[in-house]
Amino acid sequence: MSKADALAAKLRLAQRTPADTDHCADLAIEHWPAQVYELYRQIETWLAPVCEAGLDIRRNPTHVFESHPSGSTYNYAIDQLLIEGNHRRIELDPIARFSSQGEGCIEIHMKGKQRCMVRTVGAHGESLWHLQAPRSSDQPQPEPQALDEDALLSLVEEGLGL
Repeated sequence: MSKADALAAKLRLAQRTPADTDHCADLAIEHWPAQVYELYRQIETWLAPVCEAGLDIRRNPTHVFESHPSGSTYNYAIDQLLIEGNHRRIELDPIARFSSQGEGCIEIHMKGKQRCMVRTVGAHGESLWHLQAPRSSDQPQPEPQALDEDALLSLVEEGLGL
């Protein structure tokens, strides 16, 4: 992005009215479930061979209540993704579209551990997902890892104790 493009983006943000901000937040919430479900479909595709060996994947309906920094509040339905095998469970819980870390956050709950998937937006508007390990009190925040098939399979291997 050129310096002029960056300044143009800053100017657009500075000229935004509260109504513009609310409209953008409304659109973001409207598109969030579809973005999450697209990720779930990709995960289900990557895990298809493991499902043939007994891995169970299912969706669990839930509701999220969150607020935008502008003060607008949202209450919406969205599914969690549950991955079960080897008498263990991994739960992907889409907790927030509005996150300080990116354009959405899905918490990952595993036995004794927690991580998150953070969504960012690429230069062409595409969703990019990253795995983020939690920050430990004495260490700096680790760099996020791009979510790809190998990263997901490593997460499943760890989470299910395989």
